Amino acid sequence: MRIVANLTKGTLSVNGAAFRVSCNVRTLRDGTRRSHEVIRSIPDSEPYDPRPFPKGLWNVTGVEWQEKHGFDPNTYGQVKIRTNAWQYVNVWELDKDGDYLRETSRQVWDSGYLLHYSVSSTTLGCIRLASVEDAKMIGEIIERLLGRGETVQLDVV
Repeated sequence: MRIVANLTKGTLSVNGAAFRVSCNVRTLRDGTRRSHEVIRSIPDSEPYDPRPFPKGLWNVTGVEWQEKHGFDPNTYGQVKIRTNAWQYVNVWELDKDGDYLRETSRQVWDSGYLLHYSVSSTTLGCIRLASVEDAKMIGEIIERLLGRGETVQLDVV
């Protein structure tokens, strides 16, 4: 099955149904992230300025439930929908206080992009589902498909 996230329209199409989504990222570039709010890449843990979910065709790799895995429900809601999405990001040099100083030309791989609900209206690049209920419904649909051995692809446009 293919699900489509249209980040410009703020929609996620799953099984013929449309859900509201967002991908609001606070960045240094747009002035919404402060220099002391350092974010690190996954898996290399290098400082970088967060980017929106990368466009392209990705695989959904799993569904994790809060009650089983114990992650923070304010950050991730009740379910994390994992993907294999990734992108290269520029590493930032930090100053003596550990704050952002300047962007370098060195690039590293960044991954860990999810679909999830969050109490916050912003993410670090993940696709934010509009409600806990939507997230649970989408997680259940995807979990059933993956459980039957089907491939679930996420087309981010």
